[in-house]
Amino acid sequence: MDFQDFYAQLKKGDIQRLYLFEGEEEFGKESALTALKAALLKGPMAMMNESVLVNPADSDLIAVCETLPIMEDRRLVVVKDCQQLLSRGKASDNEDAPEETPQGKTAKNDSLNTYLPSLPDTVCLVYFVRGKARGNAKLYKIIRDLNGVVSFDQLDQEKLVRWIAREFKAYGLNAQRQTIEHLIFATGKELMMLKGEIAKISAYAQGKDEVTQEDIDAIATQSIEYKVFDLADKVADGDAKKALPLMAEMLKGGEQRLMLLALLQRHYRQLLLTRILMDRRASQVTIAQELGLPGFVARRLMQTAQGYTAKMLQTAYTQCIQQEYLVKSGQLSEDGSLENLVLVLIHFKKEGRVASRA
Repeated sequence: MDFQDFYAQLKKGDIQRLYLFEGEEEFGKESALTALKAALLKGPMAMMNESVLVNPADSDLIAVCETLPIMEDRRLVVVKDCQQLLSRGKASDNEDAPEETPQGKTAKNDSLNTYLPSLPDTVCLVYFVRGKARGNAKLYKIIRDLNGVVSFDQLDQEKLVRWIAREFKAYGLNAQRQTIEHLIFATGKELMMLKGEIAKISAYAQGKDEVTQEDIDAIATQSIEYKVFDLADKVADGDAKKALPLMAEMLKGGEQRLMLLALLQRHYRQLLLTRILMDRRASQVTIAQELGLPGFVARRLMQTAQGYTAKMLQTAYTQCIQQEYLVKSGQLSEDGSLENLVLVLIHFKKEGRVASRA
């Protein structure tokens, strides 16, 4: 089931005996565990009826699950960092390989094979896995067959936009879709990070009715991808006064030149593809779909690409590829490589402007 199915069950008071929370959305899993705990443990002895175990031996887990709750109908048992469910590389891809127990002994988990399907009604057992669980593990298959796997995958764009709008609304603020897309692009899609950024932005925008892009740019913690996009935008515009200080700030902050070179190359590739599609009279929606980008990003790429021809962007993109090759092949020192490329691209833009006037 997905997390929406889980919350639907929880709302009805239908709490299963066994769950596995897994997926890339860590905030969603933490929130679901908090909601489950609130629904399950309500009395004064709530703390006494919750057990959190880290990679327990089967016998220890069974003993805790068999312990009767105190002044409650059920107890909550949470298992974290279960090695049987964590991805451990290709050596563990053989589902018939023996599992390692905390004591270093191998076992086939036969005790859990027979125990989990007959968990007592007095317990709710939750396996909590960071990231994705190992789908070919025997334990995973047991939980899956008992309909206990709950997947917490990242929200798609539409659901994420609605979620952010609700979060801002809780602070008494409205947010236009374009503003929300700007926030997603600037900070990323991870809900835990977004929740913190929304709180900061809302405090900054206190007294306003609506959040603006300027509020986001002023206070939000920007992702490296967004910073590089911003840098590439300024380089592509030929704006040396803004591009060079931004580049220096990123390098001073510890960003690696090779990584920035690769991201700059990707940006010019996107600009080239955008210009080609624009020449074919493709719409913003089509360009966003073709490049697999949010509408906000496609719109910004189109604005920048308007100042270039496809031939100019192809030349600039080739220059990016050549610079990265020279560094990786040892023909050019990494030190100064990014700075050199940025200056070349800025100069290239200025030459293009002169040529267009001639």
